[in-house]
Amino acid sequence: MCIRDRSKRCVFPRFYFISDDELLSILASSGARSVHDHMLKMFDNSAQLVFKGASEAIVGVDSQESEHLVFDNAVNADKASVENWLNTVLTETKSTLRNILKAAVFYYPKMDRLDWLKKYHGMITLCGAKVWWTFQIEDAFANVKKGKKGAVKDLSAKLSMQLNELVSEMDKDIDRLYRKKVNTLIIVDVHGRDIVDRFVRDSVMDAREFDWESQLRFYWDKQPDTCILKQCTGTFEYGYEYMGLNGRLVITPLTDRCFMTLTQALTFYLGGAPGGPAGTGKTESVKDLAKAMSIQCVVFNCGEGLDYKAMWSIFSGLSQAGSWGCFDEFNRIELPVLSVVSEQLRSIQSALKANQSPFLFGDKEINLVSTVGIFITMNPGYAGRVELPDNLKALFRPVV
Repeated sequence: MCIRDRSKRCVFPRFYFISDDELLSILASSGARSVHDHMLKMFDNSAQLVFKGASEAIVGVDSQESEHLVFDNAVNADKASVENWLNTVLTETKSTLRNILKAAVFYYPKMDRLDWLKKYHGMITLCGAKVWWTFQIEDAFANVKKGKKGAVKDLSAKLSMQLNELVSEMDKDIDRLYRKKVNTLIIVDVHGRDIVDRFVRDSVMDAREFDWESQLRFYWDKQPDTCILKQCTGTFEYGYEYMGLNGRLVITPLTDRCFMTLTQALTFYLGGAPGGPAGTGKTESVKDLAKAMSIQCVVFNCGEGLDYKAMWSIFSGLSQAGSWGCFDEFNRIELPVLSVVSEQLRSIQSALKANQSPFLFGDKEINLVSTVGIFITMNPGYAGRVELPDNLKALFRPVV
């Protein structure tokens, strides 16, 4: 059964993120509804599948907050093996979200902003608003070049007005989902407004200045016809993982610096290693960047019980799914295991640099999705923690 489980996991790599017992319970059940208990372990915020009546046709997904996403094309789970139709559900989720985002970006300037916010899903409104925020700033820079000196200042006033509109919405009697959407957009908009205010204060008037290059910028690129993100020298495709309404962190200058270090680490095919005392938001910052880029981020709590086989299994899942893994308290893993882990990570990073898929991982050839990211968090100076070996340290960019 173990060999068969592994082949199932190769077809749908997110099965690596659930235990053997949970996988067996899914495989042993006949109906498609049996996966509901395990959905949140395999998807970021797809809590439930939506079926068409009593049939096995899946027409959409619901998030934990009860936001609905209706698929463009229904997925028929009848007579299909569970790993195959789950793959189809994942593909259909991403393609539906891409189509919705494309429409949202197109209609943003043609509609009243609050009507636009009511019409589209939470993650779509955040990304669409950021795409237009990026465009408006670069447009203001272009206008400055043409001789309109107050263009950036005018944009700052416009962004403040948009923010006040959202704040006044919060005072009204509005439904729960819309309130959550407005609340999250306020967090993102405040950060956007503060950046433009800083540009006015520091006389930043060119798109090539580092102050602008170092921001996480969103573009709709017509050639691949998808949303891309840029920061410094890094370019990333938007991941279209369904996020529902799971909120965002308040973005401070420290969070900005942390994001910049992590995106640069990914650009050079390295891992990221936020360090600092317990409870300072190391893991949450990694998860928030994953939300911004719409990529699944799986958090693992490390302890003495983790051996190299368990780490091999986790890395296999992350590599084949293209997900991010955040390993909490990584320096609690025992030293002999860490030396094997450094070799495992080195083979993944070498394959990424060589753009090699499939690649040999351990004794097995597996596929590699280039969006994979490995992040570790450490609490230095606590009892029971080991110092990382130098060959492992070299694979991570420190964030302190």
